[in-house]
Amino acid sequence: MTRTHEENQSDIYDDYRLLSIVVDTLAKLKISESINANSGEVTFLADLSPSNLTSRSKKTNIIISPDGSVVYPQSLYLVSKLRGAGAVKDTDSIAKGLLAYTRYLDSTHYPQFDDDGNEIPPEYLTYKSLTKYEEEGAPWRFAEHLLANCRAKQNSKGDEAYSLATARSYMGAVIGLYKWMHRHGYLKNDDEHVLTHFTSVEIYEGINQHDMLAHTKSNAKRVYEMSNIMKMFPRYANTPIYKKLKPMELDHKEAFNKHLDSLPKPISLMLRLCEKSGLRIDEVTHLPAHNIGNNDFGELEVVPIFITHTKGNKPRTVEIPLALYEELEQYKESKQRHKNLIIRKELIDSKRELDCTDYLFLSNKGTPYRENTLEVHFGVLRRLIRTIDPTWYYRIHDLRSTFATYWLWNESQTRNVGYEFLMDELAELMGHKDTSTTEKYIQFMNKFDEQLRVAQSKNNKINKGW
Repeated sequence: MTRTHEENQSDIYDDYRLLSIVVDTLAKLKISESINANSGEVTFLADLSPSNLTSRSKKTNIIISPDGSVVYPQSLYLVSKLRGAGAVKDTDSIAKGLLAYTRYLDSTHYPQFDDDGNEIPPEYLTYKSLTKYEEEGAPWRFAEHLLANCRAKQNSKGDEAYSLATARSYMGAVIGLYKWMHRHGYLKNDDEHVLTHFTSVEIYEGINQHDMLAHTKSNAKRVYEMSNIMKMFPRYANTPIYKKLKPMELDHKEAFNKHLDSLPKPISLMLRLCEKSGLRIDEVTHLPAHNIGNNDFGELEVVPIFITHTKGNKPRTVEIPLALYEELEQYKESKQRHKNLIIRKELIDSKRELDCTDYLFLSNKGTPYRENTLEVHFGVLRRLIRTIDPTWYYRIHDLRSTFATYWLWNESQTRNVGYEFLMDELAELMGHKDTSTTEKYIQFMNKFDEQLRVAQSKNNKINKGW
């Protein structure tokens, strides 16, 4: 049986896609009226009158859904970019960004499953998903998606979906879409529907930077808006690294520990290990089991564990608080883990799994958990805590900086030494090849202490009536 063109199309296009079209940018809509001679009823007819100017016919892309319908308002925005003050010569990069955004929004309409098969309910985000908190809006969430799949990540393996330049370009296209929708009234723009907050930045060009009157030369000044969303994307060598750290504040840390048990047990244990021992995500998902439960560490406050699956293949010893170590012992002997061990043995025996390492955390597929599984569950935890405290906003890699900064503070207070004295020791715990990477935590704590001294000084003056 010969398949029709339409049948073949339905098999090929099962996702959102771009369709190239030609638009007459000077075509005008003409309205004519027609009067029924018998009834006197007036009807209006719309007709698109072409300009017949070949030079005004321009090519663009629009977005088509899997069922063949046009996706609005993204497609309308793409057509609008062909004319007017904001016209562009080529809409390809904008179209690709909006296509990625459309696909991302669609992905949130389906449940996701973690490595154990637990269903994570869909969020049903649309382009209208904006609240009074910019971090909860669909554009911000898309920015997080881009960053999570960007080769600019600190622990990048080089095979992520987007380059930094592509991620920034896609996000810029999405912000442009929202500005256009706000300008034309397609979307509310008020305190309850916040896209992102913008900061005006002034740049003086073509003048002597030492000119004290530079600010008076308006013809050399350029003002542009920088959004909080775009600030999320790293730039090369502009912001000091220590300023990018975001360890949890004390009350936020307490909220994290309070609600962590709402997650599946192995997930909560792994996240707690990241926060209490400074483990990277990939390190905690590949934590060896053979060092857990073999010795009595009852007299120690922290238990040393030797790990070999590390970034840069640099083996090191990490310290696990005794109470958490005892929980790991209990998990190691749990019935669920033993079931997962049986599945893993079957995989190894059948040669479907070549890695024979005995990892502590195994999914019910008999394999180590994926990093993405922890990311998704952390997002669930974040949404839960934010229903109680909207200011709680962290990413999973902030757990590592939380460990480092709190460790420095506690050790400095206990030993009565400066942070610099602890640098080599922290570098060993964090698995840094050299202390140059560790310096950002020292700089952060020194800045923290400086701000604390200033605040205390101001309080003293107020209390003394100065």
